[in-house]
Amino acid sequence: MHIKKVLAVIFLFLSAVVFADILISNLEVAINLAKIEHKKLAIIFTTSSCPYCAKLKNETLTDETVRRLISANYVFAEAMFDYSRKTTAFGKEMTYSELFTKFQVNSVPMIWFFTQQATPIAYLPGYVDAQIFAKILRYVYQDIKEDFQQYIAKNDDFAGNPMILAVSPDEAEYVLKNDQNSIYIEDFPGEIDLYKIYITPDKNLAEKLVQNGVFRVLLVK
Repeated sequence: MHIKKVLAVIFLFLSAVVFADILISNLEVAINLAKIEHKKLAIIFTTSSCPYCAKLKNETLTDETVRRLISANYVFAEAMFDYSRKTTAFGKEMTYSELFTKFQVNSVPMIWFFTQQATPIAYLPGYVDAQIFAKILRYVYQDIKEDFQQYIAKNDDFAGNPMILAVSPDEAEYVLKNDQNSIYIEDFPGEIDLYKIYITPDKNLAEKLVQNGVFRVLLVK
């Protein structure tokens, strides 16, 4: 089947899915999406009984500014502790107990930030409110070297860097299957969502979307 038809079929299926959460539970998928979408990766380590984990997810991560910064710049995943669960996200199979040990997670919540290639950058222990967290997201994404205590006192309205990324048909299909915020288009949309991942084989359309402020456009080659 031609790639355009394949992608269109996937889009029709996904259009019925209601986007509800910015957290991905599959770490392998999150790492792959971060690489394809050229976004930084963040993993929130939690447990099911942690009240501050719930507070972080239900209050901080539902803040509009926080959600926009994440959608434009990050892939966020959740590693909720589970004795029975395993992952191969970091090169070899390990239990979640081993995963928590690997990243020295002795208390939760803890957030680890990574490059788009899943190289650790820094970690954030404990709960923070939305206003501070938005500052942290901007600080980490921009690789700011200034001391955070000095940076936090300044105004920074950074939202993200709009970009066109060349992807293979397989990568495009992978994003459409695994990122609920992605959409395949062949024509300019009547209403633009700057925070969606637009996927198209049309270079002119991709350029027009970025010119209008869309943060990620995947151009299928």
